[in-house]
Amino acid sequence: MPHDAMPGPGGSGPPLPVLAWHWGREGAGAKFTVALVRELHRHRGLAVEICAAEGSELATGVPSEPGLTLHRIRTFRGDKGRLAGKLAAAAGLLRLPRIGRDFAARLEARPGTLALCTFQSIWDAGAIPVLTRRPGRFLLVLHDALFHPGDSYPFRTAVLRRQVAAADGLIVLSDHVGREAVRHHAFPADRIWTVPHGAFDFGVPSQPRTLPVDRPVRLLFLGRILPYKGLGLLLDAFARLRGRGVAVELSVVGAGSLAEHSSALDRLSGITIDNRWIGEDEIGAALARSDVVVLPYVEASQSGIAAAAMTAGLPIVATPVGGLSEQVAHGQTGLVSAGVTAGDLAASIKTLCQDPGLYAACSAGAIARARAEMGWDRIGGTVAAIAHEVAKRPRRRAATEHPPSPARGDRCEIPAGGARGRTG
Repeated sequence: MPHDAMPGPGGSGPPLPVLAWHWGREGAGAKFTVALVRELHRHRGLAVEICAAEGSELATGVPSEPGLTLHRIRTFRGDKGRLAGKLAAAAGLLRLPRIGRDFAARLEARPGTLALCTFQSIWDAGAIPVLTRRPGRFLLVLHDALFHPGDSYPFRTAVLRRQVAAADGLIVLSDHVGREAVRHHAFPADRIWTVPHGAFDFGVPSQPRTLPVDRPVRLLFLGRILPYKGLGLLLDAFARLRGRGVAVELSVVGAGSLAEHSSALDRLSGITIDNRWIGEDEIGAALARSDVVVLPYVEASQSGIAAAAMTAGLPIVATPVGGLSEQVAHGQTGLVSAGVTAGDLAASIKTLCQDPGLYAACSAGAIARARAEMGWDRIGGTVAAIAHEVAKRPRRRAATEHPPSPARGDRCEIPAGGARGRTG
């Protein structure tokens, strides 16, 4: 980016009113939002309120701190894992105008409120008309400039494009996403700030680890099983390692289809499968019993799993895609493979699993980085400063229905290794 995130605002004026929201029902969005809003609420330069969907993890997980007001918006009721829930969610889209009216009332209750979307969802479609016509500013935390293969559908993509077009500023969690926002959404680079993904704590002690000497090294694939996550690549790499006598085991923990991997799983030993939605307490247990987290992605923005692994002192092996090379400091918090092939991935895993000194250094380095750069108090101060900066700037006049997009092959003008969020 052409600028770093600036230090916190000075002066003694009235606090900036902020309405933060995330309307997803479950998943990492709630944990991210709770951690960020907790710190923003403590910042003396902001007056923060939060808006969540009824029955969501966010609505039940918001910290009960004095002065933090929670507003609930109804999206739908039911479990999307069941047919009745899917139908209820589809019918809930008819409520988008009502959602928009409720959202507008919350914003209008405090003149000059900055709207802050912490994590995108399809229900934001109800907010977009409000955001485009009101004079107040809109700051968007953009986790993905484009949705990943296997995780996208036309309506969701359309909502994202309109949401980015309506924003007056973007916070991205990797320079990669910032460059993609310029390239694919024609978003002005001087209104994009990079802030690292905050540390995700799942209750695992942040203590340096050493390689086990009395058992195989336990590898962990954690999270939803989708095409871009590269599970097939990892299974191929695992087969190579076992074939060469490298003492490793693998746990695959997360929801998603394993159909395309069934033949590989049938012929491989040393693998345990927990194929379901995993709650927060179980994520901590999976991290605690593992030694190395593997991110074999074939496409990525950045990873909340990487943030959780570093917080727990777990070294990471990742492929060199998207923002993963920014998150994983090669040789310091883990290893980034030379390429996106099973051979490259296997080589990096073998190196880490057979070098006790390197493993211990990466474990200690992961904890140090989580504490120094990924602490939510630091991130909260940075985001507060960005909010004040966006509030001072004029509205960005952008077409919201069909934002321009550069022709394929246009170069992004944000330099590689651009600005990092910092508090001073």
